[in-house]
Amino acid sequence: MPDIVTIGEILVEIMAQEKGQTFLKPGMFCGPYPSGAPAIFADQAARMGVSCGIISRVGNDPFGALNLKRLEADGVDISQVITDPDRLTGIAFVTYHHDGERGFIYHFKDSAIGNVQPEEIDRQYISSAKYLHIMGCSLLAAPQIARAIAIGVEVAAENGVSVSFDPNIRPELMRDQETKEIFMRVLCQADLVLTGAGELKQITGSQTVEEGAKKLLCGAQTVVVKNGNRDTAVYGRKKQFIVPPFPACETDPTGAGDCFDGAFLAALVQGCGLEEAAKMGCAAGALAVQKRGPMEGASYLSEIQALIDRNNKGGRL
Repeated sequence: MPDIVTIGEILVEIMAQEKGQTFLKPGMFCGPYPSGAPAIFADQAARMGVSCGIISRVGNDPFGALNLKRLEADGVDISQVITDPDRLTGIAFVTYHHDGERGFIYHFKDSAIGNVQPEEIDRQYISSAKYLHIMGCSLLAAPQIARAIAIGVEVAAENGVSVSFDPNIRPELMRDQETKEIFMRVLCQADLVLTGAGELKQITGSQTVEEGAKKLLCGAQTVVVKNGNRDTAVYGRKKQFIVPPFPACETDPTGAGDCFDGAFLAALVQGCGLEEAAKMGCAAGALAVQKRGPMEGASYLSEIQALIDRNNKGGRL
C-alpha cells in the first residue's frame, strides 16, 4: 500500500499560448497536457521515490489514457482509479494574464471525476498510508467528490493517518454551499496545511499571514505558507522559520504549488525534518515553473538535490 494517498481530479489541461489571451475571442491554445492538482502532486511525490497512490476517475477516452500512462510510468499507483464508461475525462482551459494571474474554465461536475461515489473509497487503502493529501480544488469540483473526500478524511483521522491539506482555492469553483462546508471541515481536521499567503488570509479572515497561521495552528500542527518567488514561511506550534526561494526563469507557473506539496510530503516520508522538506519543496517549485505544462515540471529527486547543491555553492541556473 502507498505511503501517501490523495483523492481528486485527473484531467487534461488546454493552455493559452500567449499572455493576455482571453476566452472571449478565438486564440491559439496548446495541449492536451496531463493535469489535475492531485495528479500533479502524486506524480511529483512518486518521482521523489516515495510510494504514492491516487483515488480518482477518468473517462474511457484518450485523455484518460494519456494521464494514466504518464502516472503509471512515473510510479504512481493507479489501482484505485476507475475508468468511467459513461463520462469523459475532466478538462481545464487556462489563460495567462499580464499581471501573472490565471483564468480557468473547468469541465468537472459532469465529467468522470464528478461521478466519484463515496462508497468507492477503499478504507484500508487510506488507513495503511502515512499521509492523506487533499486539494481544495478537488473538494469544490462537485458535491459527489467532496462527500467522498470527507469520508476519506474521516478514515484517516480514525486510523492515525496525517491529513495534509492545500486549500488551492479556485474562485471559478466556489459555488455549492455543501462543498464549501466540507472544505472548512477538512481545513479544521488537517494536521498539515500547505497554503498561499493570499488564500491564507482569505480562509481565515486575517489581516496578516502571521495572524492567519496562528489561527490554523489551533488545529494543525504545521502551516506552510508558499509565496511564489518570495520566502516560504513554515509555522509550527513551537518554532517558525523561512526558506528563501531558488532562482528560476519562469515559463509556466501552473502546477508549481502542487510540485512543492509532492516534494515536501515525500521528503517527510523519507525522514527529512521540516526545514529540509521545505527546501525540497521550494526547489521542486522552482524547477516546475521552468517547464511548460502543469505536470511537465515534476522533477526527480536527483534534479531537486542538484539545484539545492548548486544554490548552496552560490551557483545559478
